[in-house]
Amino acid sequence: MPQHHGPPPHWTPDEQRLWHAYRRGERLDLRGTDPQPEVRAEALTHLLVDPPPAEAGRVARLDLVGARVTGALDLTGARIGVPVKLLECAFEERVRLDYAEVTWWNLDGSRLPGLDGEGLRVGLWLGLRDAVVEDELWLHDARISGGLDLSRSTLRGADGFALMGKQMVVDGGLRAQGLCAKGALLLSRTRVAGTLDLTGARLTATDRAPGRGAADLEDLHARRLVLNLHPDSTGVIGLASAELGTLVADPSRWPVGCAVDLTAAAFTGLEPTAAPARARLAWLAGHLTAPSPAVHTRVAAAYRQAGREQAAREVLIHRERLRHRALHLPGRVWGRLLEAVIGYGYRPARALLWLLLLLAVGTAYFAVAGPPRPTSPGGGPAWDPLLYVIDLVVPFLSLGQRAAWDPSGAAKGAALALTVAGWVLATAVAGGAARMLNRSP
Repeated sequence: MPQHHGPPPHWTPDEQRLWHAYRRGERLDLRGTDPQPEVRAEALTHLLVDPPPAEAGRVARLDLVGARVTGALDLTGARIGVPVKLLECAFEERVRLDYAEVTWWNLDGSRLPGLDGEGLRVGLWLGLRDAVVEDELWLHDARISGGLDLSRSTLRGADGFALMGKQMVVDGGLRAQGLCAKGALLLSRTRVAGTLDLTGARLTATDRAPGRGAADLEDLHARRLVLNLHPDSTGVIGLASAELGTLVADPSRWPVGCAVDLTAAAFTGLEPTAAPARARLAWLAGHLTAPSPAVHTRVAAAYRQAGREQAAREVLIHRERLRHRALHLPGRVWGRLLEAVIGYGYRPARALLWLLLLLAVGTAYFAVAGPPRPTSPGGGPAWDPLLYVIDLVVPFLSLGQRAAWDPSGAAKGAALALTVAGWVLATAVAGGAARMLNRSP
């Protein structure tokens, strides 16, 4: 490394102070001066690309606060091995970090016309908290080994999207709590090893956003996705084919202007687990872009994993209700009957009640109507209306009563109705019992 005896003589006093602060690993704070002190992007590039050596016993770093950065900070393809903090700085031109490699890059509280970071590699941390990005934040195909923090920042995309983060990989977490984004967040095929947290984020779809989407999270992979958005958010949250460990979406606080696409989305957990099934179903009915039995199956499985079996059954019953509503008239009528009688097999106890009701009504009828004509005069069991009705209603059971008596007229119709109802109910009870034993949706 060449010897550096001092900062370049043509640098401004503030730039020369920054040169010394860099060597000592100290912060240069230029806040509180009016007008805002200026530091040329050329000087920053010099410190990062052709840096002076650190002073003995010190660790070099670039730590600048409160400067106005003039000119273009273009570090395309650069390899930067020191931590960089440019806090509360105002940049005149876009910051260019395409295909650069950095360890720690922090722009908290800064204002930028835009940032280009396609293919950017970050070893530890990329911070943009409380920042304002007037145009797109471009992080397509970026790889961040630590975390990305966009909390409380404002992103104003000019071309319909505020963040281009397709195919981004974040080995830690992506925090965007309180983010304000005008334009879509494009994070399709992104991988987040930890949590993607959008708590309180205000997402606003624009007319130029693709599909008027607020967030394109198609094929997102994340351990945990928090979608407790700001109530003023608008647009579609696209989660088609996403694979999530846990999806956090409070139905009681979901923005009225937001829809959600869960086509082929997979999630194991769904929070808050205390959300009533009716509230969750109302959320799906009011905000799901397209009804999907598969989504209801996922929701029921999440309830079941949380130990809320009754809520899971309510969701599965609603799933069957939607399926039957999509059928022709006979199918819809049959669906209503199944729901009323046995809850589509998810409420087998209800079928047993109907079975007991049939026995009571049938026994009362035949007790009043009297015994039918015997099939074998002088032989067979004695007439018993209760045993006769049990023999009619309960399949696979023979008490000898059904074969011993031959009803006619209204009694024959009643016997036939009881036999058919018994088969339907018995089949439903068997199916419901199988569901209970197998714990299958």
